Amino acid sequence: MESMEELSVAHKRIRVAEDNYERDYNELILALSQRESKLNKRLNELNRKKHDIAHKNGNIDATDGDLVEINAGGTIVVAKQFTLTQIKGTRLEGLFSGRWDKMLQRDSNGRIFLDVNTTCFQAIVDYLNEMLISSKDSPPSPPSVDDEHNRILQHQLKLFGLLVGLPDSNIIRDEGHSIVLRDWLKEDGSDGGFVLLYQGSRDGLSASAFHSRCDNKGCTLTIIETTDGKVIGGYSNASWASTFGYSAANKAFLFALSGSGILCPWKMKLKKANSLHAIRNHSSFGPTFGGGCDMLVSGPNVMFTKLGYTYYPGPLSDGASFTIKEIEVFQVNASSPPARFAYSTENQSNLTIQAAEQVARFSADINDAINRHHACLLRAEAEVAYLELSFQDEQTFIEKFASGDAKDTIALNVSGTMMATTRSTLCNVEDSVLAQQFDDSKWTEQGCRGTRVEGWTPDEVHAWAKGIDGLPEEVGIILYDNKITGQELLALSLDGLKMMGIERAGTMCLLLKEIEKLEKSCRDFVTLIEHSPYCFGKILDYLRLKQLHSLGLLTTEPTLPEVRDAQKKRFEKVVNYYFPGDSARAILGYSHCVL
Repeated sequence: MESMEELSVAHKRIRVAEDNYERDYNELILALSQRESKLNKRLNELNRKKHDIAHKNGNIDATDGDLVEINAGGTIVVAKQFTLTQIKGTRLEGLFSGRWDKMLQRDSNGRIFLDVNTTCFQAIVDYLNEMLISSKDSPPSPPSVDDEHNRILQHQLKLFGLLVGLPDSNIIRDEGHSIVLRDWLKEDGSDGGFVLLYQGSRDGLSASAFHSRCDNKGCTLTIIETTDGKVIGGYSNASWASTFGYSAANKAFLFALSGSGILCPWKMKLKKANSLHAIRNHSSFGPTFGGGCDMLVSGPNVMFTKLGYTYYPGPLSDGASFTIKEIEVFQVNASSPPARFAYSTENQSNLTIQAAEQVARFSADINDAINRHHACLLRAEAEVAYLELSFQDEQTFIEKFASGDAKDTIALNVSGTMMATTRSTLCNVEDSVLAQQFDDSKWTEQGCRGTRVEGWTPDEVHAWAKGIDGLPEEVGIILYDNKITGQELLALSLDGLKMMGIERAGTMCLLLKEIEKLEKSCRDFVTLIEHSPYCFGKILDYLRLKQLHSLGLLTTEPTLPEVRDAQKKRFEKVVNYYFPGDSARAILGYSHCVL
């Protein structure tokens, strides 16, 4: 019978379809599993490398609760290791992770020494402290200082790998989102500086406010946060205008970063056929993308009226409309890659989180589960690639910036204000008075007076005790047998000596007097600078930035920090004293005043 033959063929088709379905499903699951397994191996290998480094160059017993004492440019800052290492994958996290402890530069008291501006470093620590008591609904305020120190702070944030979101943004506070946006912008060579032009909460949600601040500004990035938590937006490499019409922008794109229904950061590229309608200009509307329009900002609303017409579709539905909680437009300046990634371009493409190819050939629940798994895998792969790249950079950073000899650390008494820096920094400008004052021969003479007592081992304590005239030899032996370190030596009291069996009055008095001398020698080992602390501090900031530039850790030549108008004449005199001739003119030529 013909009908039975057709039925038999239909059954065979069902079996073939079932086999194909099962094969496709198994192949897809296997591919995802293999990628996940490979990712776990990469992560384990990265952790092994970090452990090996810690065993060789650090303290494998370091814990989150350890107190870390830092000499930041002459001011002592104390924080827990956990506080300093909260932002994973940053240079700051690597610096205080414990795995480089043996390599870190120390001051004469054994504290970790950082040749940085004190005010700016304290602002960073304040931010980290605030992170501990913050939540997603109430995030910490970005590090901030007064206008005079702001450029120095930005250099420090870059130095320590702390790209805390975008500057002045109320929306992009998460470094992960910042990295994604910067990576997408690399395609146009515009991953450099960001300048906030327009902010709805500050300037008002009106088309006139947008156009008055954003027209004719070149490349711009629009970021929108909706009241239901979505973070979306678009980029245009063509300027906005108030006159009606469309503009071509061959690098324009839309994006969806996070929020309900957005499984992973999604970049919606421009369709080449419609590139002439990349953006739409109209005095009655805010930033508008595409013909029709794909994304339209009108008052407090953002609408997707014809999504997919000019730009490829994404996770947002055509016809969707959302209420704007915040909108920001940044001017984007062409620049070289951020300094933290400048050392290598190898595998940088791994940092790009592209949209996951959506699976639609299985049942709805299976499709959803696979797509969510794929999105999570993409995010994890990007994060591991970022951590791998950061670890490579961390090693270079430690070697160039944070390692060094305690004898290179210089304590300064600037008319009563304590500061600290390195001889390398002070000698950075050849033929300057500072370079002559701290040259090799003179600094060798001063350096021999420095005593890093707190870092002494029991052997060094024993050797010190043996060298004290009139002190019985058995006292040194007792100190050694009790494994007394330099830090413990400075803390010894009468009761402590008695507990160790040193009870003769004369011996105790002699030993305590010598310990007091030792403490004083540490305190008094400073170099006096008889100039204005304000002016000398500005010079020191400049020299530090110049030193970072010479080490390749700062990509641009430093300009002088801002100088108050009331201090300018005195500042010029101090600069001319220390930097005669062309050096002074070069420094003062970049300076400018603030009220």
